[in-house]
Amino acid sequence: MNLTLLSKIKIILAVICLCCQFFLSGAKNASDYLKEEHQILDSYYQQVKIQSQRGQYPVFRGRKIIEHSVYATLENMQKKYFAGELVLSHFILKEFIKYSHLGGVGIGGILASEVENKKAKIFYLKFDGRYLSDLEFLGIGSELYAYCVLPDFNHCILLGIGEDWK
Repeated sequence: MNLTLLSKIKIILAVICLCCQFFLSGAKNASDYLKEEHQILDSYYQQVKIQSQRGQYPVFRGRKIIEHSVYATLENMQKKYFAGELVLSHFILKEFIKYSHLGGVGIGGILASEVENKKAKIFYLKFDGRYLSDLEFLGIGSELYAYCVLPDFNHCILLGIGEDWK
């Protein structure tokens, strides 16, 4: 069978298209990972909240972890004890504040537990610039989990988006 050059090119292009479609269909994004990890994240969050309420703080990479709503109820003197430690936030993304190549991504959110409260207080978190595309993809209204360094809620990492956090 003698194929013309044009026929050979068409076959090669078809194979390339099939390969690309195969690889793209298998690619996961942050939303896919969050859906898969939702039960684990929620269970983990609930356990950290219970332990925080009891004063039995879990530790991640040598730092104590306190749940966000528990931290918010502490008096200023008690909050000083947690400087340099981690806060675990379960929140709803409400707004993007800014993006800077040098400063990262600033966002505003409300605690997920306060989503029904019309007077829920917006708080702000600062993420490294590498999270910009994930945060934009997930979008306003997304339910997210993050670790942040206290007391400024900076140096945050998103949990459950396909990065190793366990």
